[in-house]
Amino acid sequence: MASDKTIEKWRNIMGENLDRSVSFEIHCWKEETEEFELAILWGREEETNWNEGRVICGNITPGFRDFILSLPRPKDREVYNKITPFFSIFLDNGFSSEHYGTELNMQKGGRVFPVEIEE
Repeated sequence: MASDKTIEKWRNIMGENLDRSVSFEIHCWKEETEEFELAILWGREEETNWNEGRVICGNITPGFRDFILSLPRPKDREVYNKITPFFSIFLDNGFSSEHYGTELNMQKGGRVFPVEIEE
């Protein structure tokens, strides 16, 4: 179960990586229309072969950074103990927040390394 401390740690780690990145991709499932409408305010929809989802790409601005770090925690946490409303957020520095913020990863040299979030 994600605690307030875990969510604050997610925000700190995400903030550090947003500061070291220039662009982002947000992945939403097709049925996540509210989430898509939130994300599209900050970028553009990208063509993808992902039939079940949609991808929004954009540049990281101070406004986008504030938006991501101030998102309220989703209320629908039955399937996932969500921290963020977005299924995945990928940054161009190799960092990703996946499965609604429950998994953080850093890709380096073609390998993926988990980033610890739980206290």
